[in-house]
Amino acid sequence: MLATVFVLPYIQLQITGLGVVVATVSYGTIGLSLAYLLAFVISESFIVLSGLRGSAWVSVLKDVLAVLTLVFVFVYIPLHYFGSYSALLQRITDDHRAWLTLPGPTSHTLGVGWFISTAILNGVVFTVFPTQIAGFLGARNAQALRRNAIILPFYQVLLFVPVILGLAALFVVPGLKDSNLALFEMIRTEVPPWLLGVIGAAGALSAIVPMAMFMLVIGTMWGRSVLGIHPRTAPRQRELAQAVALLAGVAALLMTYTWPNALVRLSLVSYEGMAQLMPAVLVALVWRKVSATAVVAGLAVGVSAVCWLVFTDHDPVHGINAGLVALAGNVVVLVAISLIRPAATPRDRLAQPESASRVYPTATSPTCSVQSPPE
Repeated sequence: MLATVFVLPYIQLQITGLGVVVATVSYGTIGLSLAYLLAFVISESFIVLSGLRGSAWVSVLKDVLAVLTLVFVFVYIPLHYFGSYSALLQRITDDHRAWLTLPGPTSHTLGVGWFISTAILNGVVFTVFPTQIAGFLGARNAQALRRNAIILPFYQVLLFVPVILGLAALFVVPGLKDSNLALFEMIRTEVPPWLLGVIGAAGALSAIVPMAMFMLVIGTMWGRSVLGIHPRTAPRQRELAQAVALLAGVAALLMTYTWPNALVRLSLVSYEGMAQLMPAVLVALVWRKVSATAVVAGLAVGVSAVCWLVFTDHDPVHGINAGLVALAGNVVVLVAISLIRPAATPRDRLAQPESASRVYPTATSPTCSVQSPPE
């Protein structure tokens, strides 16, 4: 249930992004309110028809279009509006030098300490985020996971592009009421309709594919874990999962209309809350003494601390991300209770290290022989 609550802001983020694309490619004919609804309908239709495998294949097309789009706008906007990258950066330096720095270390909010602690927290959450776990379980083999772990950090370099485009938008479209429209407002009147359509398609797929993953994960979690329905005993499990995903989408759509400009804040809160699952997922896999009581108590302390700090405007705490502070309290409680009232988890239920060679039966012998694992 906690994972569902903290994933909803990400579904809202994708609905908002897809709504912006729909409104932009219609050249204003469709308003944002209607565009959000159309985005929801489009994404739900895709989820019902595609499933996990379909989302994976569409993700390949999405990545290609998204990378090409980022390369295009990264070259086009600075050169078209400013003549060169140096001219853009020089103008930023001359007119708004403060945009190039975080609030200094004397500030208690969103400073360097907050940035570092948030980066650490995001690294923690990456290991337990439901969509990542779905990717782990859906991988073909362990080598595929290793290859993705090597390649994925290079994607973070692309985050430099929207930073530069955001700085450019402050000059090109000053006074923009909705910052979500910044990119499309800069290019809508400057590029031909067909190119705007291609860019819109890249943006649409970049929203639909993650949204599909989030909703499928929520549907699966509730269908199997919360409601206790097993595929062998529930022929209609797929329909149930789709119904749960639909309800999650409706909730995210309502959030889109209620808090349309709180996306960055909601996404940070989502990570801060999701981080509280880390001890329950990772520590319990390797430490025999962790008990269910310790896990629940740690979760209660961590989530309560996050909610209190965030909703009373105490985030960050002396410049440190509130989620990391809450996670520290979570771990302390879990460890303390586990030491006081340890569990006796059988070793065969703990995570086992992957071995280079294992025992597999051969076709020529009734006994077992040691050989490399099958591909």
